[in-house]
Amino acid sequence: MLYYPHLLVHPEYHGKGIGQMIVNKFQENYKNFHMQMLTADGKAIDFYRKVGFEKAGETMPMWVYKGDEH
Repeated sequence: MLYYPHLLVHPEYHGKGIGQMIVNKFQENYKNFHMQMLTADGKAIDFYRKVGFEKAGETMPMWVYKGDEH
């Protein structure tokens, strides 16, 4: 299993294909891994769907979070 903890592209560069290029490179390097996982929220969900990720069954993301930006 492969887990992608973060993929961040500065908002100034959104929509220029940079994120897709990074994901494509990951896919090229890790194409033999049978499971690739990440957590997405907000606008990132549509991006990850566009590059081939899908909802993982009936799983539900859960956390203990002490931050204040969500």
